[in-house]
Amino acid sequence: MKSSPGSQIPLFKMKVQEKGRIKDIKEIIVRLEGLTSCLNGQIVDMGDGVKGIVMGFDETDVLALVLGDPGKLRMGKEVTGVSEPFKIPVGDGFIGRMVTAMGEPCDQRDPIPPENHYPVFRASPPIIARAPVNKFLSTGTKIVDVMVPLAKGQRQLILGDRMTGKTIITIDAILNQKGRDVVCIYCCVGKSVSAMEKVVSVLHDAGALEYTVLVVATDNSPVGEQYIVPFSAASLGDHFVSKGKDVLVVFDDLTKHAWAYRQLSLLLDRPPGREAYPGDIFYVQTQLMERAGNFNENFGGGSMTFLGIAETQQGDLTGYIPSNLASMCDGQIYLSSSIFAEGFRPAIDFTLSLSIIGGRCQPPILKDLCRTLRTEYAQYLEVMKLSKLQSGLTGEAERVVKKGEAIISILQQGQYTPVSLAEEVLLLYALQKNMLQVLHDDEKKKFRTEIYAFAKEMNSSLLSEIENNGTMTTEVGRGLNEIMQAYFGSGK
Repeated sequence: MKSSPGSQIPLFKMKVQEKGRIKDIKEIIVRLEGLTSCLNGQIVDMGDGVKGIVMGFDETDVLALVLGDPGKLRMGKEVTGVSEPFKIPVGDGFIGRMVTAMGEPCDQRDPIPPENHYPVFRASPPIIARAPVNKFLSTGTKIVDVMVPLAKGQRQLILGDRMTGKTIITIDAILNQKGRDVVCIYCCVGKSVSAMEKVVSVLHDAGALEYTVLVVATDNSPVGEQYIVPFSAASLGDHFVSKGKDVLVVFDDLTKHAWAYRQLSLLLDRPPGREAYPGDIFYVQTQLMERAGNFNENFGGGSMTFLGIAETQQGDLTGYIPSNLASMCDGQIYLSSSIFAEGFRPAIDFTLSLSIIGGRCQPPILKDLCRTLRTEYAQYLEVMKLSKLQSGLTGEAERVVKKGEAIISILQQGQYTPVSLAEEVLLLYALQKNMLQVLHDDEKKKFRTEIYAFAKEMNSSLLSEIENNGTMTTEVGRGLNEIMQAYFGSGK
């Protein structure tokens, strides 16, 4: 109790609550009356441990999404409007744990003590909070690092048909952050429990859970949680960014997030738009994707990189959700089912893949070695198309084909086997010096699998120099040349 100066009247801290009642219940959406001053995204306490989020309004009533068991609700029950946004707990203790969209642990382990609570639906950071994107993010996937490089703070879309390896690329990116001081967040949206268990198993076996948070809403989770979970993952990322950390967030996948929001919108009686999606799906997902970025020292100095997965139908890149997401992102990685069927892994079609801002952050040594790679591969594809129409190849065409086959050979990669920058440099150097064109397919494969171990045994300090500096100096060039001469001179 306090009193103002010169007054004997005690002043109390007042807390205003708005009361209302449940007018209608439609699965996980309730219609409320009496809450005349509530705001979108505000919490509503419905009693018995059930809460809701205000999702919309009409002329007389409020529509809220139920977070909890709808079976505990009944018509006419009194509810309370809580004048604060929906928040989840955040903290460093979430690393290595699996949590729900509400931030509650779901891995049968001890409760997680929160350090703070962050709003789930936060505004994207303003321009003054952002810094130029200038740091390279190594994904460990050769074809991505070489042809479609990523930067810390970038939003990259990974799209393709079902079963083409989209999740594998993102998991490899997480595995490759080991020892790089990057916090990873894997957000599961609408995947099956078996698929989620496989991801957890891979991360556990590789020791990646030591720096990874799993935020999960599988296909048997309530639709409301599937809608909220990517925003919850971004809020957890905001916590680490505020501490100056680099964060990598994987959304697997955003197509199922759009499906969940479509179901909610039907229950909210919102009219469907293109392909039966609600008209504001673009706005909803833009709110999410714009939270990524590289931030200046006044706002923590960290970065948050988004890798969003989207599913296409029979390779249709112009679908409503894929094209929406592509316009929000700084580039795309397209996985082709036809390339997958040919046996090339990862099945990335880099004629349709691009990175708008990643190239400026690519290590100089990679830029030097892959400057003409995209052009040479495009020439190879053209020659192969023409060769189907005529028999025999000219000398120049045969040279182009041999170079293209060598490119394909070194960019082949198995799943869950990320490679280092030094290994990428060794392969590209041999390709640039035309050392692989004369080899048979089995010899190329042998070179691809053996060269890194051979180089590490011969000159490990050179590999460390490449990893740390990423530049092609005279000494580095000389060392690479000596390794290649020793490898091919040894009769391997």
